[in-house]
Amino acid sequence: MTQPASPENAGVVRIATFRARPGQMDGLVEAARGNARDALAADGCRSAEVCISDQEPDTLLVVSRWASPAALRAFLDWHESQAHGAVSPYAAEPPHAVHYRVVAQNRR
Repeated sequence: MTQPASPENAGVVRIATFRARPGQMDGLVEAARGNARDALAADGCRSAEVCISDQEPDTLLVVSRWASPAALRAFLDWHESQAHGAVSPYAAEPPHAVHYRVVAQNRR
């Protein structure tokens, strides 16, 4: 069932895209898993997933869902330098991150 997101339940989705250095995907996945665990432990994080694609084997996504932009910002202010340090040995380039405002939700 699709429902418009109200101010009380609206959130933000962050999608960070990483490209692995040749032969470094396993290390990138492990570093991203650690970062996702840290995110999930933060106030306001609803979920954090690490995703890979068979069609783009050097690409990894970290998708996190947050209760509010403020909750995401607070986490990033605390964690961003640590997160980049953890993944940089395995990443071919800095990640590209986009934040999306939730405007409708589908729930079971």
